Amino acid sequence: MLAAPNKDAARLLAQLRGGGVAPPEWGRVAVQNGAAFAAAVAAQPPFGVFGVDGDDLIRAGLATAALPRPTPIAWSRADLDREAAHGARLLRHAGLAPRGRSSDTLEGGLVAPGTLAVADALDALDALALPVGPIVDAAGLKRAAEVWDIVRPDVLIVDPPSFAYLRAAAQGPRPRLFVVVLTPDDTAVLAAPAAADVMRILSVPHVGTWIAGECPAQDGLHLVDDVYAELVDGRLVLTPLRRTIAPLRVDTGLAATIDAGPCACGETSPRLRV
Repeated sequence: MLAAPNKDAARLLAQLRGGGVAPPEWGRVAVQNGAAFAAAVAAQPPFGVFGVDGDDLIRAGLATAALPRPTPIAWSRADLDREAAHGARLLRHAGLAPRGRSSDTLEGGLVAPGTLAVADALDALDALALPVGPIVDAAGLKRAAEVWDIVRPDVLIVDPPSFAYLRAAAQGPRPRLFVVVLTPDDTAVLAAPAAADVMRILSVPHVGTWIAGECPAQDGLHLVDDVYAELVDGRLVLTPLRRTIAPLRVDTGLAATIDAGPCACGETSPRLRV
């Protein structure tokens, strides 16, 4: 399903993983925006020329965030295991305890980020998963609330439209905590002041489902360690370090800063601020 592994990309990624410092030729690697990524995939289907190893792909999906059209992406078994671990860690930092109860409103099927990725992370946490689908009207809220009254989730993991609807709803259940999964298309929510009952997670599916997330200190979003983050002309540029399909230097379009200083929560990973 993949073109021959891109040996040049694999070599550069190995150097990044080895020392965490970009090799001298890194600056000559073109920064690609969403349109360039989608065009490259369309030119050589199904997944472009971004493969860097020969792992078998076992799940495919469609990425739409920061892209001009739905674009196929895929994961190997190793990719999914790493993403599940990252998701579990970010959800735990956001406030979902191991063996806790959660519900999510993300899309199912091929859409990424979606309920499949959330389920993988919840499995890694031994947490209860209760997908109810997007909630954007009173009928959807009524349907979900009937189930929530029985299960009583501690945390509600939401997509941006459901989050906007639930926050504005005059009536309805209020979970202890919202965890909202955002993409570069959700700049306003990413840049908004922190709220005590809302924790934000950044997802850029063609780079990684779980890129960064808020901790209890709510002083930026902690970046996961499988992504190389840099600022180019003030915009966040990301490269997945260990993914089977690994596009280099993906421009998210987000105006951001990166803080490598210590965080009050005790985490040492750099923090992203949009």
